[in-house]
Amino acid sequence: MNTAAASRLGWYVRRTASSIVGGRAGSRHQTEGRPGQRPSRFADAGITLLRTSGENEIWCRCGGGPHEHRSIAAHARADALSVEVRYAGVNILANPGTLCYNGQRPWRSDRSAIAYNTAELGGRSQSGEGGPFMWERHAHTREIEVLDDGDIARWTAEHDGDASLDPPALHCRSVLLDRASRSIDIIDQIDGSHDIRLAFHLGPDVQAELEEACAVLDWSTASTPGAARLELPPGLRWSLHRGETDPILGRYFRGSGRRIPAVTLLGCGRCVPGMLLIARLEFLDVGKSDRSAVSRQAISWTQSAALSDRAPEIQAEAR
Repeated sequence: MNTAAASRLGWYVRRTASSIVGGRAGSRHQTEGRPGQRPSRFADAGITLLRTSGENEIWCRCGGGPHEHRSIAAHARADALSVEVRYAGVNILANPGTLCYNGQRPWRSDRSAIAYNTAELGGRSQSGEGGPFMWERHAHTREIEVLDDGDIARWTAEHDGDASLDPPALHCRSVLLDRASRSIDIIDQIDGSHDIRLAFHLGPDVQAELEEACAVLDWSTASTPGAARLELPPGLRWSLHRGETDPILGRYFRGSGRRIPAVTLLGCGRCVPGMLLIARLEFLDVGKSDRSAVSRQAISWTQSAALSDRAPEIQAEAR
């Protein structure tokens, strides 16, 4: 075995415990082609990270990747266009995780769209399962735009997993991080008329109070305490779920077979072509400026042939 280990770059996470690589004896050498700064985009995997810098980093992962790489997509999930958000490392909008793949219903992990921070149309998942390790119908995702310019970072993508519905539907999502106001807008547009369920799964440290289409979030007992306001799309009926089993809603898996209660916010209704579903997550940092680079009213949608003949483009106008 080659005993030389690659040298650590400045942006690498430093760990106190020794790792397999770090513990290997021998000299360290520079490896060509490694990025000099922390990457924010992994194009082959369809993963884009929108984030702030400095204290109490806001980190948002946007999922626009393939539904796994083989025909059965064994370990895939129906999570196209899902998002995750962390505040100083604390899960705010979370991927609930996996309980198990091969157990009996209902405790076999739900890998359908409603189990992730994305939308379900027409009462069915965007991709169709054929068994615990098999998918028969795959959603294909396409990233349309990735932009990072000063205070604004933006990501837009779409998937065709609902194209076989009657009428066919196309789900397009854009995520906009406003670093100045420390807020995230999640904007969905559905090209089709169907019943819709839209889920936001909160991390296990987050408590929530829901009043109509607004949720106040608090994680005062987490490693880095904080609070936020989540304005939900008012066109849907919103409900709060925690630790429920019929159906299974409001759970978080810390590891295989280790489930704990957590909050799920679920919106139900009916979408119509051209209808915008806009959610805004605004972090309430004490002592931070309330200056906003982009107002909610300034976000508009236009059809852009340069991007897609059907997919909308977000235009953010500075105040």
